[in-house]
Parts: sequence; structure tokens; C-alpha cells
Amino acid sequence: MDKSKDSEFKEIAELKWLPFIGKNYFNSDKKIMIIGESHYQDDNQKSIDWNNKLTFTRDIHSIIALDKKYDRTKVFYYLNRALFRNDSKIDTKILWEKLAFYNFIQSSMHTRKSRPNESDYLKGWSNYFKLLSILKPDFCLFIGVQASDYLKKAIEKTEFKIKEFKKSEKINGTFPREVIIEQSNGKEIKLLFIKHTSNFFSWDDWNIFIKNHYESELNWIKAGVIKPRNTVGNNVYKK
Repeated sequence: MDKSKDSEFKEIAELKWLPFIGKNYFNSDKKIMIIGESHYQDDNQKSIDWNNKLTFTRDIHSIIALDKKYDRTKVFYYLNRALFRNDSKIDTKILWEKLAFYNFIQSSMHTRKSRPNESDYLKGWSNYFKLLSILKPDFCLFIGVQASDYLKKAIEKTEFKIKEFKKSEKINGTFPREVIIEQSNGKEIKLLFIKHTSNFFSWDDWNIFIKNHYESELNWIKAGVIKPRNTVGNNVYKK
């Protein structure tokens, strides 16, 4: 993990949790961020204390995304299937060495049915635009589409502008949002919002969409990440 920008992250007043930054992210020829939506907090002191740690997002990411412990949520399991069509053959260490991740909403939800409000999303965009100046991504994949509903309002007083905003054909009950924003220095950033990768997520349909519309980004994410087939002597065993 790269912690070289932690001092800059800590200067963002409303950023409660430090982002996870892969150790090769800043040296990558293409910079890609994955953006989750919400964290959840149980009603006990242990959970409250953990949620209040600066490293909470990194802790959760390590447990679920890196170690694949999906007992509480399958968000990363279905994300992996949407990207790779397979979860078991992915070397998550290599994958996340080149990516960045953080949660858009910087306050914990108290139940699985709780939803962020408009203020939460606007604060999320404020943090996002500040992070862009530090992380300088080329492509951002948002897990969930609701944040996009507040982008036009949130971007008004920033150095960014929307160059393109479109809803594509509905997939699995949700319209993908495809967005291009441009910074005042001319840098363009692609944003893709997909259905939240939790219950009722059709990873097969979303994989087809991503493969057809973001082939370059997908191929870059996949490069070097699939584990080689097991070999013993001259025999090759296919999983």
C-alpha cells in the first residue's frame, strides 16, 4: 500500500477514512479508481470505535477485497465477476497493487436499509474533487449510480466541468451513467456508474456492457491478474 499522500488526505476536512492506494498506483501508465458507496456500523462500542479509525476503509478493503472474506457482503465478489467473469482465479494482491479505492459516503449507515441523503452525496462530491487533485485518475468506476444524480449540482463551484453525461440502455433494472469531466488544466476523466454490486446484481450483463464500452480500461485492469493454470510436470490441469 502507498501511504505517501496520507498527510494530504488528512488535510481534507470531511474525509473521515483514508483511501486505499495500491503501491504501484502512482507509477501506473493508467490510473484507475474504484469508488464504493457506503460503510455500515453496528450498534455496539467495538463497531463504533472501529468505524472511527482513519484506517477503517483500508481495514475493510483488506478483509473483503484482498482476503476475499465475503461473509458480510459480496460487493467485491460481484465486482470481480463483472470485471473478470470469475472470482477464484484472480490474484487480488496484483490487482489492487495498481488500483485505488475509497468509499464515496464518509459517514456510516446504521442498517442495510439506511440510505445516504442529499447532504451526504454533496459532501461526497466535495471530497471527490479534492481527491482528484491528489490522485489524478484517468478512469473512475463507481459502485452504485445514485451519486451521479447530484453531480451537476456539486460540480458548479469547482474547477471541473461536465463534458458528457449520458444514461445508456437499462441493464439489470439500472441505467449505466457514462460521464466525462474536464479539469481546468484540460485533463479529462472518465466516470462510469454501475448498479451496486450487492444483491440482485447480474454480473454477466454488466460484464458484457463493460467489455463492449470500456475495453481498454478493462484489459488494463485484467493484465497480469489472472492466476496461471496449475502445472505438474508436463500436465496442465484446467480449473
